[in-house]
Amino acid sequence: KYKYSRHSRKMAEQQQLVAALQATLDPNRETRRAAEAHLNASASRPGYLPLLLTLITSSDPSVAGIKQIAVVHLKNVIKNNWVESDTPVPDVDRPTLKTNLVDLMSVAPPSIKTQLATSITLISGHDYPKNWPELLPSLISKFNNPMNLVGVLETLNSILKRFRYVERNDSIYMDLKYTLELLQAPLLQLANSLDSVIDQSREEILKCIRLVCRIFFSLNWLDLPEFFEDNVQHWMKLFKGWLELATSGEEEDEASEEEKVKKAVIENLNLYAGKDEECFAPFLGNFTETIWKLLLEIKPTPGRDELCCTSLKFLTALISRSINASIFEKALDDIISKVVIPNVAIREADVEMFEDDPDEFILRDMEGGEGDSRRRCGVDLLRGMCRGWEERVTKVVMGHVSSMIGKSWQEKDAAVLLLTAVAVRKESRLGGVSEVNPGVPVIDFFVQHVGNDLGGGEVMLLAGSLKFVSTFRNQFNGAQLNTIFPMMIAALKSTSAVVRTYAANGIEKVLARKADDFGKTQIQPHLEPLFSGLFSNIADPNLPPNAYVMKTIMRALATIKADAVPVAEMVIKALTDALAVVCKNPQNPHYNHYLFESLAVLIKSVCGSNPAYVDSFEPLLFPSFNHILQADVAEFTPYVFQILAQLLEYSTGAISESYMTLFGPLLTPVIWESKGNVPGVTRLVVAYIEKGGAKLMLEGGFLMPVLGVFQKLISSKANEHYGFLIMTALIGSLGIQALQAQIAEVFNILFQRLQTGKTVRYVRHLTLFFAFVVGKEGAAIFRSILEGIQPGMLGMILKGVWVPCVLTESMFNKSDSKTMTVGLTALLDDEGVMTFDGGATWSQTAVCIMKLLSTSVNASNVAEDKVDGGEEEVELNFDSSFSKLHHAGKALVDKFPGVADPAVGFAAALTKGCSKMPGVLQAVQAKCNDEKVKSAWGKEGASAEEIMQVIVTKYGAQLA
Repeated sequence: KYKYSRHSRKMAEQQQLVAALQATLDPNRETRRAAEAHLNASASRPGYLPLLLTLITSSDPSVAGIKQIAVVHLKNVIKNNWVESDTPVPDVDRPTLKTNLVDLMSVAPPSIKTQLATSITLISGHDYPKNWPELLPSLISKFNNPMNLVGVLETLNSILKRFRYVERNDSIYMDLKYTLELLQAPLLQLANSLDSVIDQSREEILKCIRLVCRIFFSLNWLDLPEFFEDNVQHWMKLFKGWLELATSGEEEDEASEEEKVKKAVIENLNLYAGKDEECFAPFLGNFTETIWKLLLEIKPTPGRDELCCTSLKFLTALISRSINASIFEKALDDIISKVVIPNVAIREADVEMFEDDPDEFILRDMEGGEGDSRRRCGVDLLRGMCRGWEERVTKVVMGHVSSMIGKSWQEKDAAVLLLTAVAVRKESRLGGVSEVNPGVPVIDFFVQHVGNDLGGGEVMLLAGSLKFVSTFRNQFNGAQLNTIFPMMIAALKSTSAVVRTYAANGIEKVLARKADDFGKTQIQPHLEPLFSGLFSNIADPNLPPNAYVMKTIMRALATIKADAVPVAEMVIKALTDALAVVCKNPQNPHYNHYLFESLAVLIKSVCGSNPAYVDSFEPLLFPSFNHILQADVAEFTPYVFQILAQLLEYSTGAISESYMTLFGPLLTPVIWESKGNVPGVTRLVVAYIEKGGAKLMLEGGFLMPVLGVFQKLISSKANEHYGFLIMTALIGSLGIQALQAQIAEVFNILFQRLQTGKTVRYVRHLTLFFAFVVGKEGAAIFRSILEGIQPGMLGMILKGVWVPCVLTESMFNKSDSKTMTVGLTALLDDEGVMTFDGGATWSQTAVCIMKLLSTSVNASNVAEDKVDGGEEEVELNFDSSFSKLHHAGKALVDKFPGVADPAVGFAAALTKGCSKMPGVLQAVQAKCNDEKVKSAWGKEGASAEEIMQVIVTKYGAQLA
């Protein structure tokens, strides 16, 4: 009876789990959110994850359709709850989960294997090897079992990727050392074993060999281990044999297993060649010849592209190093004619991709794109050759260009690409080409052969000419661009998606040039067709969201600045219409980001110069923003909060009714549960406090809810900074007196967090907050608050927390440095600090101020604080939930604008202290000579002796 009841309970729990997982796909938002909340709440319950695994491994056909959802949910639980979570995975479930995941990975179908591999990688990234010592021995023990060997090696490969592309440190080397000691010999044995049976179950064996190669890559990425150096001949023999494998069959669009193995082998060879290891030198010539022959044999079908690109990269890496010159010098002409030119030529497959899959074509072809293509790798090889033999390579290439340029459009396209490759000497992704090869007449070539393609004709040549202008934008002068620009605008209405994208990208790059010969004034006559062309691309419901077009809109608005006023309403209407469309399916994060950047730059340009326009912008934006907030479009709410904060900060009158309606819901706990909301909504709340002041906080009854938000934020290490921003805004706007009933509790919360969760970052935020309070309210009030909590608290905080923080902090920015100086100076002038511990803490405080002043007193060359929202390139650093809007950035605010020079107050306080405490000057000087203080002082800025001299001579301090 007991067993039956337990079985029934488990069945019921599994049915509930299946129902909750299915409900996450429900079109009804409330149903979906309730299911997600239920699943997230269950994640920390003992027994939940084993139940989830049972569902994933179930053979019951009725749950087959839910397994994919279940395994994604499992991966997300591990990602969010395995490390440093408020709701961690229960310790009792962890061993079971880890063991079952590894076993499941060995037999899982491909549909769920990727998510399982990610889950194992996430766990091993934290637990392996210290908290998962049985993992590697367990996997190695399965090497002799041919059943599921692919799954075992896939698991191992997933785990060991942590050793690739990482910063070298002692911890990673310790983990690698442990791994090598257990794995290096069995891996070689397995490689030999697989090689000996390569013709048995050939496809499965080849998959295993490829995975062995990838594991080899991981183990050798950081450095060449001694075992691999000792056995390099064995490994190279295996690699040579695998490179010469005959291909059993060739699909047009898919690489064979043999080709996948060859690709993995060449990546390993490239790794070794890049390390310039002596042990690899004897094999270099032989492998170069083998890969050269391989390149000549590779067919031009798409399925061979990855192998071809990897081979080209290997040759590029070798040919770029002068040490390998003797290998290639006699073959340069052949490399250009037999390898480079065939691989930069347009194929029928490229034309089909251009027409049928423009996004993929752009990804592979555009400069700085993420994908590899034969054309780009061929260009890189040619540029590598130019590093050692520029004059010779240029002469050969220009000969080919001359013979190709007048033939078919396909050969002309290849000729333009060849010339571009040899013309560029120096370039950066953001700045473009900064130096060209003097042997290549770039502008003359454009005038004679490329410019006429901008007017129309063959569509791929038009795309190439737009790309040419984008690449060499710095080499054209303003007059030339003035002629070219209208043709680029016209291309925005092309029927080709690639052409429209290249036109938009080219316009954006031209507008981003540093030169001032083509900008706001020059594009003024073209604004109507420019915006018409750009908005026609985002308004067409048949066209997918195009991030390049949206970025160009942002760049154009940033260029014309306040001249956007006449078109502001039209632009906002077009942008909000686009926003309404993507709200239904926010699938392109770059497009979405630039859309909100466009709104932000428009607000900055128009409202920044005339805040009265805020009243006009609100009714245009609020309907869309309210829809996003009510529908809880998670991808967009962080952006909306940033824009709302930006707009409110620009406003000059009373807070509008639209904003007032929004404020109450902003303070509800659900808003703050999403970490992506916190930065933007904190800034918005701070703007409310600063604009609304006492009327909003006290008369409106919002003070206690805001204090509740503050308490929630301070309790979190991730969000503590935002809690301090809110409390600073409250004190700055209301003053301590208005918070008299709550201030003691506020400080108790801060001290409790200091006691239970002290970190360097928290102490920095805490002491800056204290400095602000002291500077604004005075030392006496600050001392009164602390002494009311515990007698002697001020001295203890100064000596044990505040002074050590300032003495060890490497650098404050100017704004923070000034705040800290003003606050500490006020304390230095306080009688209570003077009398505490015989003046020892007073002298340490004086040294802290001298350290803060060391980079500002008499230092006119000190860099200003970086102000958010400048005109430099907008770089996207996507977080999983929050991306900062560059153009909505907030300038750093001087919290003490009435203090022109904080050194003046310090000089006065120092004079007063020296007169009241004889001998304290010697204590200050002795502290400055302390070795720990000297090491923390830093090399930049003035020394302690120089500071003291300036304080006396410039500020008149009396230190006798």
